[in-house]
Amino acid sequence: MYDIFKLLLDNIHYPMWIKDPDLNYIFVNKSYVNLHNKKKENFIGLNTKDIFDNLISEEYNNLCSEVLEERKIVTKQLYIFNKYRECTIFPIVNDDNKLLAISGIVNDISNIKEKEEEIEVQKNLINQIIDTLPGEIFYKNKKHEYVYANEECKQFYKDKGINNIIGKTDLDINHNKVLAQKFINDDELIKNTKKSLQNDAVFEYKDGIKEYRQVAKKPILDKNGDVNGIVGHSVNITDRKLAENRLKYLSYTDVLTGAYNRAYFDERTEELSKEKYLPVGIIMGDVNGLKLVNDTLGHLEGDKLLKLITKVLQEVCHKKCELCRIGGDEFVLLLPNTTQAECELIIKKIIKKCGEYKHKFIQLSISLGASIKESVYEDIYDIFKEAEDKVYRQKLLQEKSIQSSIMYSLRTGLQAKSAETEEHTERVVQDAIKIGKKLNLEIAELDELTIVAQLHDIGKIGISEDILLKAGKLTEEEFEIMKTHTEKGFRIVQASSELKNVAQGVLSHHERWDGSGYPRGLKGEEIPLLARIVCVVDAYDVMTNGRVYKKAMSKTEAIEELKRCSSKQFDPNITRVFLECLRESEFK
Repeated sequence: MYDIFKLLLDNIHYPMWIKDPDLNYIFVNKSYVNLHNKKKENFIGLNTKDIFDNLISEEYNNLCSEVLEERKIVTKQLYIFNKYRECTIFPIVNDDNKLLAISGIVNDISNIKEKEEEIEVQKNLINQIIDTLPGEIFYKNKKHEYVYANEECKQFYKDKGINNIIGKTDLDINHNKVLAQKFINDDELIKNTKKSLQNDAVFEYKDGIKEYRQVAKKPILDKNGDVNGIVGHSVNITDRKLAENRLKYLSYTDVLTGAYNRAYFDERTEELSKEKYLPVGIIMGDVNGLKLVNDTLGHLEGDKLLKLITKVLQEVCHKKCELCRIGGDEFVLLLPNTTQAECELIIKKIIKKCGEYKHKFIQLSISLGASIKESVYEDIYDIFKEAEDKVYRQKLLQEKSIQSSIMYSLRTGLQAKSAETEEHTERVVQDAIKIGKKLNLEIAELDELTIVAQLHDIGKIGISEDILLKAGKLTEEEFEIMKTHTEKGFRIVQASSELKNVAQGVLSHHERWDGSGYPRGLKGEEIPLLARIVCVVDAYDVMTNGRVYKKAMSKTEAIEELKRCSSKQFDPNITRVFLECLRESEFK
């Protein structure tokens, strides 16, 4: 039997040896002999140090001594003879637990080590590649514990005070437990469906800063198709999200006023047609006087008016109310779950609030109308049309009083910004009426003459104060600008359909009898009568009362100037009549 076991050991593929307790070889098999390219007699009775160099023998003897002392199996990998070897040494004891010998089996693991090294190189390469990729990459096991994290992922949590996330769950490392639980719920969904998942997450910090991240996760399946873990990729998309929000804001916002725009209105009305928002109130508003302000004071002043109206509407609107500017002077308030009575109350508040604000030149005013969508079967645009119709009915009723208010405000504004005074206007009106009566004008014509006299220079409201109040002579360019006041005044007055004749008078009061005036170069009786009258009396009042750029002259000098310019600048007949009026007035 002994010989059989000896033959068995001798023919084992793995190199094997047996040593006595003094660590001298008592048996070596063929594989061990061949491994070292020696003969059996080169080993038997000798110690390792008698055969190999000091480094190898010391390594071997240390392992053997450990087995002798602790009576346990010891396995260690060694790099000897230019190859990786795995040496397993174990004690040989009898039934009485007496140590008889120790034995070692040597296994060439060079191929395995080479594979391991290759795997390690590939692993390091993959890690380096992963570390260079943008974003945080991680791997979790089935217990939701982090098993791997790339450098950026580790740094992300280090910045939040978490030095190590390996072996921890999202609940362990995130202050926001709601968000952490959502991550875990997402993982469970991936495990159950075995499908990838991508969504956005928001990290909020104590200083109020928000960080938007896009998180993509994919299940890792084993050979049986079961989920073994989850790999994830998180990317900071804050800049992109802010840009998207900004783009969305710009696409839905009126840049001038900050209110929502027409695109938002069209999209939002579709959403508000759903039953959960009913009843939906729509308040339509149309700003009064915007065209007049744009035409006379310029679009910058018109923009200021729109901003002021927007401020009024925003102050009155409650949180659920959405303000949209859908046209040049048109606004809409969208009010989900709102009754007609509530809309009427809001309209009253808006009207009251307008009275509390003051535009530079006109009283703030907006025509308003409200309508309610009660049923999902009603077309919301029909409701909008109802509100719009109410606005324009109200506008027709208010038009005359609004225009009168605007005219008065503009006249007051002109007096505030220029050398024009109420006394000058009153004198021009009185002198013009005297001439009109002398010419036997009808009452209606006298009324129109009064308005022309009152508003003849109203267009100067749109001229810069630097030009209006300049003490010296105007430059050629400045004078060209000054001349535009007749056209500006024409547009102001023309806003009222009842004042067409007055508008023509305002436009033409600087035309000259000889055709050398402006703006159209009219001649003689081509010039409207009302304009010819105002031309004479306005010139006389300026001559006798002076301006910042011109000293006043005596009445005698002014009369001589009227005579000199008769048939050139002034209508000779009107000049004659006015001189008669002056003589009569002096006589009285």
